[in-house]
Amino acid sequence: MRAAIRGARAARGPDDRAAAAEAIAARAMSLLAALPGISPHDLSAYLSLPTEPGTDALVAAAVAAGHRVRVPRITGRDLQWVALQPDTDLVAGPLGIREPVGPALGTDELAGLDLMLVPGLAVDRSGRRLGQGGGYYDRVLASVPAHADGGPMLVAVLFDDEVLDEVPHEAHDCRVDAAVTPGGIILFQA
Repeated sequence: MRAAIRGARAARGPDDRAAAAEAIAARAMSLLAALPGISPHDLSAYLSLPTEPGTDALVAAAVAAGHRVRVPRITGRDLQWVALQPDTDLVAGPLGIREPVGPALGTDELAGLDLMLVPGLAVDRSGRRLGQGGGYYDRVLASVPAHADGGPMLVAVLFDDEVLDEVPHEAHDCRVDAAVTPGGIILFQA
């Protein structure tokens, strides 16, 4: 399944990817606007790879709107988060993903976020996320309280055709609360 989705992503043209990124940014910003509490919100996002649903427009819009955005970087087998500012330097990390330079925030701070945008290859109708296979996000999310328990809303960023009826999963795989796609926002029941 991972190979098929990666192949479909690679086959998308640049115009399709650009349009999807703009639509995802608009959808995600509307989701942020609908969150309870006082804005600006605290969130985490990630810097997408070229074939992934683009997050650059979304991250830029969130920063421009004054939201406090954190993005991850890989350190060994773990993720660390760095507060993203307009002038934050980005470098290629060990997997070729753009990563921020700067002091890392404590992982315990993730519990206080309003929203976490997470990558994935697909998600099913019950919120099970199919990740890239490295387990980075599942390890982090295992220590973050569920949204129903006061933790951040977990939102997978996907293309429309990556919301499936079912995806393979294991007991340690963390569910997401929603998916944002170019076509809309899909909320999942726990």
